[in-house]
Amino acid sequence: MLEIQGDYLEGGGAIMRLALALSILAKKPFAITNIRKGRKEPGLKEQHLQTVRAAAKLCNARIEGDELHSTQLSFSPRKITNTNLEVNISTAGSTALVLQSLLIIGTKYNLNIHILGGGTFNLHAPSLIYMQKTLLPVLERMNYKPSIEVVNNGFYPKGGAELKIKTRKTNLEPLELKERGKLNSVSCYSFASTHLKERKVAERQSETARKLLEEYEINICNKYVQSPCPGSGILLAAGFENTFLGFDVPGEKQKTAEMVGEEAALGFKTQIDSGATVDEFMADQILPYLALAKGKSQIKIPHLTRHAETNIWLIKQFLNVDFQVKDRIIYVNPK
Repeated sequence: MLEIQGDYLEGGGAIMRLALALSILAKKPFAITNIRKGRKEPGLKEQHLQTVRAAAKLCNARIEGDELHSTQLSFSPRKITNTNLEVNISTAGSTALVLQSLLIIGTKYNLNIHILGGGTFNLHAPSLIYMQKTLLPVLERMNYKPSIEVVNNGFYPKGGAELKIKTRKTNLEPLELKERGKLNSVSCYSFASTHLKERKVAERQSETARKLLEEYEINICNKYVQSPCPGSGILLAAGFENTFLGFDVPGEKQKTAEMVGEEAALGFKTQIDSGATVDEFMADQILPYLALAKGKSQIKIPHLTRHAETNIWLIKQFLNVDFQVKDRIIYVNPK
């Protein structure tokens, strides 16, 4: 059984989420200790716990430690027999983070997933619209085409999202992202709950971003959605000839709509100005797929984050793959 230190480098929930997916695909059991040790509230939170239970349900795994706030977990996968999953999240925990594990597993299995509860815009997590508009188009270039339908959005603190996801198993193709190619489009997706419509929060977020990015012709989509509680968020996404980059920001109580729009615009500009072929958030999310592909891949990153370093370390424990990082390029060579 693999023994994993959950406090290695970045030390967050991503270690456990990725370990679950790779354990199932590589058929390797693992035990993890010190889960989220350095966080304000260590151990498994609601979305982590539901990810563990969903993964276990898929493959009838033997598990120990699947409790809220648990700092250790053992997971022994068996054969996948249940490909229809319902995941219930009783908090506003990130639905995107739950999906990070399940989408990786979905490269080898046809999954039908129904998520009830949770949030679609969260702090310290990708938004669902980011996954739809940046991650999925890049995965499509690798011959993987999962679908994500957002039935209802959810915001902090009540959550209440509903998602329907389908994956179809595939043979992942390698990704050679040396150059972005021509810039084809820049889009702004500004969301707010209907509670905030009178205050025109969606419009104020997008208009602030537009003014700060006047050098681009931006396609703007302002959208008000039903949600159990007020909330908002914004994504700026760039579509290039060869790739997609994005930057998203969730609304917060102490931030005006203008502050949210400004933060998104400045963050987006940083990603674009880096010259990278993937944004800094995509960099760590795409690594497991590159490691599972049949052939050599390479991506150019803005800079090497601790998340990406941690994922490289973890992937090498489950899979026979070589990573090299040189001059902001990550070379991936599955063996």
